[in-house]
Amino acid sequence: MRRFISALLCVFILGSSLIGAGAVGFEDIYQIGDVNLDGSINIKDVTAIQKYAAKIIVLNDEALSKADADYNLHINVKDATHIQHILAKLYIPLTAKKGVDISKHNGDVDINKIKQAGYDFVMIRCGYGEDLSSQDDKRFEENVRKCEEAGMPWGVYLYSYALSVDDVKSEVNHTLRLLKGKKPHLPIAFDMEDADGYKAKNGNPSDETLIKICKAYLKEIKDAGYYPILYLSLSWAKKLYDEELMNSYDIWLAQWNTECKYDGKTLGIWQYGGETNYIDGNSIEGIGVIDKDFCYKDYPLLIKNQGYNGY
Repeated sequence: MRRFISALLCVFILGSSLIGAGAVGFEDIYQIGDVNLDGSINIKDVTAIQKYAAKIIVLNDEALSKADADYNLHINVKDATHIQHILAKLYIPLTAKKGVDISKHNGDVDINKIKQAGYDFVMIRCGYGEDLSSQDDKRFEENVRKCEEAGMPWGVYLYSYALSVDDVKSEVNHTLRLLKGKKPHLPIAFDMEDADGYKAKNGNPSDETLIKICKAYLKEIKDAGYYPILYLSLSWAKKLYDEELMNSYDIWLAQWNTECKYDGKTLGIWQYGGETNYIDGNSIEGIGVIDKDFCYKDYPLLIKNQGYNGY
């Protein structure tokens, strides 16, 4: 597997330091930038890198691994500059890996063109709703194969139609059936939204029920050995806010804007644009209109080190 590094940071910046996240039960999130190993990222880490570059101090192996902020295997003032950008909250274009998410609606996607355009990962829809082969995404297997052939890290999402907790088991089985024999490099996402109005047309479950549905799916996926993440829009994140849910699992937040307004500490991926994109255009040459994302965590490393997704 090609080594894929997502972000300098594994959590949101709060104030002038980085607060550690406890997403998916991890107690020690991999934090690039915490050079002095004090659990936060601040100006002291910048100073440590500068002193190391000037041969004033020596860093141990763990500190060196966290000092290589630009991932070029050299520790120098460029790494210090990266951290300074983080502290100035200019972190999105500098620290996040860019990716896309796709489904059968994107047609015959050339993954190599996505890679050549500078994108680093792909989130692939595996299907929608209950465990029926007719509800598999017809291009899922093809898209996985293309990513593997291109050396492109990939993850999965299932669009949920669950109206009750009882519906969740079938959606979990649907996901696990399609994942059998595969080893995704990124998380397994539960897509909680109502883009086509299905939930509204069928009784519109209460927010409490929807929260229980999310918890049930994410727990089942985690218990099955996969790294889960919850996909939802900013408005749905507010609508379904539940401290246990939002703090126990990573969030893939959809907000087509110039900046992400979600202030939760478990943000892992930000879908910053689709048909509308205020940052870098809504399409890729040779691909067409496509959803685009920033990823803030080194998911391939986290997943492999923690033994998720078949590793």
